[in-house]
Order: sequence, then structure tokens, then C-alpha cells
Amino acid sequence: MEYQPNLSNIRPGNGGVIQAVAAGSTGAQLGLQAGDAILQVNGRVMRDVIDFRFAMTEDQVELLVRQAGEERSIQLTKNPDDMLGLDFVEPLFDRLRTCNNKCPFCFLTQMPKGFRKTLYLKDDDYRLSFLYGNFVTLTNLKEEDWDRIAEQRLGPMYISVHATDRTLRAILLGKPDVPDVLEQIRRLGDLGIDVHTQVVACPQLNDGPALAQTIHELGQLYPIVQSIAIVPVGLTRYRFEGKKPQSIKAAIRVHESAEWIDSNWEAQPIWQEEAPVANELFQAAKEGNLGFCARLGAATEVELRPYRGDEAAAVIDICEPFQEYYMAEHGSVLVYPSDEFYLLAGREQPDGSLYEGYDQLENGVGLVRQFQDEWAEIVPSLPSAVDKPTRMLLACATLAAPVLQQVAEQLSRIENLTVELCPVVNQFFGEMVTVSGLLTGGDVVAELQKHGPADIVMLPKVMFDHSGTRTIDEWTVEQIATALGAQVTMARMPHEIRRVVRQLSRQAKPRSQRRYLAQASMR
Repeated sequence: MEYQPNLSNIRPGNGGVIQAVAAGSTGAQLGLQAGDAILQVNGRVMRDVIDFRFAMTEDQVELLVRQAGEERSIQLTKNPDDMLGLDFVEPLFDRLRTCNNKCPFCFLTQMPKGFRKTLYLKDDDYRLSFLYGNFVTLTNLKEEDWDRIAEQRLGPMYISVHATDRTLRAILLGKPDVPDVLEQIRRLGDLGIDVHTQVVACPQLNDGPALAQTIHELGQLYPIVQSIAIVPVGLTRYRFEGKKPQSIKAAIRVHESAEWIDSNWEAQPIWQEEAPVANELFQAAKEGNLGFCARLGAATEVELRPYRGDEAAAVIDICEPFQEYYMAEHGSVLVYPSDEFYLLAGREQPDGSLYEGYDQLENGVGLVRQFQDEWAEIVPSLPSAVDKPTRMLLACATLAAPVLQQVAEQLSRIENLTVELCPVVNQFFGEMVTVSGLLTGGDVVAELQKHGPADIVMLPKVMFDHSGTRTIDEWTVEQIATALGAQVTMARMPHEIRRVVRQLSRQAKPRSQRRYLAQASMR
């Protein structure tokens, strides 16, 4: 989940407001306390926590601090690795760089009114990309930003590319023109900075040949480009309610070489069965012959909509030949369709080795495989029984239901434990929203109340905010527990599920049970 700053704590001149000071740290010895603010280090105004860490690598520092409304100077000699033991309220001290794009598929523009302000915040701040992996478009960078990136070596960066064709990318970002993202990535590479990229794929808009072009051109920038995640567009019912379906005028991409691509590919699009385009694109990519051009005269109206299963399969089919080629060339598959594409297509998730370092886990790439592999490992360590008859409701969004069905069945083999899987249809945002991270407390409560009384309810951790206390529609854990009359726990990965189950049992698990559960997990 990307970091969401609180604007009320970010103001020019406010400095870095301290949230906590570690006991026994240098900061504590200096008398720094929560609520104090670091304004300058060695005469340099602190814009964010990056500036602070960069400045604190000196062994001789002078701090300008605000305490109880008064400014005072502190001089000290320290170890260059000593960050004074300070935690800040926000990582940004001066201002947030907001997004100046108008992407037609932007999820934040599909939010209804009435939520907390941070949920409508469209950040496009390269500092948050460096600190937290937030994706940025780089369309708002100024020359002084490039200077700072070079000075402080702010990498890796996470970049929303969507399409490498400059005209198509401008359409996708809702702007008349955009910088050449390939040139920007090359520039980052010249600074020694790696990048991870994403493509938010929209059916018939930037998939098909346009996606093959994007993968090929980004792949040419390896090893600067370390990963390419392909994620499906997310749309809510609020985009459609009271509106005509939104269309985008998309430039049709046509290859210049007629001998290897059907000139009439519009009638034989890549998402149809047995379409030759993907293999031919791959062959051309290997030969370095991928001179796409945009024929703006040949435009089409493309309606924004979710992916169908066959279209999701076509996206995977485009990526797989590139994965094989990049693995042979670089030892890395480089391009990763998100888990959602495999689930939509009804296909098995790839083997865990394909995901290498799981670099884009927070983007839904490899999370299912990581979950399945970890679950297989922890099953033998589950207790053989819980202390008393216990009924558990295991809630999830509809997309994850096939993955969690096996989990519910295996947990139910534990003596005294009955687990019922409860897929929750997203009534709030619309049935087309199928991910657990966008479940609302209201929908979860309404669905689980249909399943009868339970002793314990397990909810997906990703439906709560960073503090783990409230949902997107402001339900707290306590309110959900009261509404359901049950204890509420949350989990994201199998070891968290195991911890909850172990808390229900004080019994030792015999080895025979360990073997039984291990065998069951492989069935």
C-alpha cells in the first residue's frame, strides 16, 4: 500500500516535527522531545527526512531547533551514522508535490464524496517514490529536482509508464504532451539510479501491440529498468453512475513492416484466440525491428471498462514470450503481469522463482504465490486442536476467494475449529471492484451478518489503514466487532493466520498430526 501523507502536518517553514525520541539516544541526551521541530542542519533548511538523513552524515553538525515556540541552536560532534534516534510525524516537511495529470482511469477521481481528505490526495512526489515506493509519472520534475536526485542519489524510483509511445502516454495521462519517459529513465540510469515501472493496462487501449511496444522499449533499458508490472485498470460504479460510459480516442498503433503483421489487425485484435500478433511482435522485438508509429488519422473510440477473462489471458500471452526472452538474455523475466490477471484468466500463479526478489509485491505482483508458498510451509506447524468449539468467519473480497478456499478447508480439519469462507461482494464501489484492499466496513458487516453467529472473525489486514484501526469508510475494528458480536482479528499472510489459531490452542501438536497436515496441504 502506498504511503498517504497528512497535509495538516506538512507546511513550509514548519520543519520536521518530531513524533518520538528513542530512549537513551543522542536526541534524548540533547533534550529533544515529541513536538519539537528540526528547522535547519548546518544552516540548510530541512525540506524532508531525506535532507535530514543526508545532512546528518556529517560528524560535526549544528541544529536549529524549535522548542515550545522558541528557536535554539545545538552544536554537537557525533558518529556519521547517528540519526539522533528521531522519528518524525511526516517524512515531508515543506510541501507535497501533487499530481498535475488527468488520467481518465485515476481511481481517486472515482471516489464518492464524504471520506477523509487523505483518500482524495493525488500525490506525484518523487521523494515518496524513493522513500516508500509510491509510483510517480515524472511529468512534474523541474531541473532543480534532477539536481537533487543526482546529489542525493534518490533511488530506486517507481515510475508509472502506462505506455512508452509518447502520444499514447499523453492520452493516458490526460495531457496535451508529456516528457519522453524513456529519455527520463535513461537520465536516471546515467545517475546510477534503478527504476521499477508499472503499466495500468486498459482493454483495447494500451494493451495488445501497444503493450508489446512498451515492454520491448522498457526492456531495452535493462538493467536500469529492474521490473515492469502490468496491472489491470480499476473502475468503480461511481465512474458510471449517472454518466454515459467514458470513451477515449486512442491512436491505433500500426507497425511499419506489413510482411510480419496483418495490416487488418483491427479486425483480428490480439485478444482474440489464435491471433498471430503477439508472436510476431516478439519475433520482431528479438530482431530489433519494432518501429511502431502512431497514425492519429486512424483513431477509434475505446470505452474504459474492466478486463474480461479472455482479455486477461491475452495480456499474459503477450508477456510470456518476453519473459522467456529476457530470462535467456538477462537472467530475469523483467515483466510481470499482476496476480489479478492470472485470477481473472483462471490460470495458475507462476512459480515463486519467477518473482525473484518480489520487487513489486505491493503492486499485487507475486502476492498470491508468496501466500500459497508460505501457507504450504506453515501448515505442519498448525495446532491439532483448539481448546473449545470455535466458529470462525474468514472474510475476503471475491477475487481472493479461490485462493483462500483451501485455507478455510484445511483450518477446518483442526479439532474444535470450524472455518467458513465469506467472500464479500463490494456493494459500495461496485461489483467490478474485487480486491480486498477496497472492502468497506459496511459491506463486510452486512455480508457476515448473513452467515450467523461466530466466535471470531478474521478480516484482511489490507482493508484497514496504515495504523490498522479503520476502514476506508471509517469503520473501526471495535465497531465491526460490536456489530458482529464477535472477536475481530486481521491477517494478511499465513503466519498471521497461524498466530491467531495458536492463540485459540494451548495444546501441543503431536508429530503424527504434523505429518497428516503436511500431506493434506499437498493434496
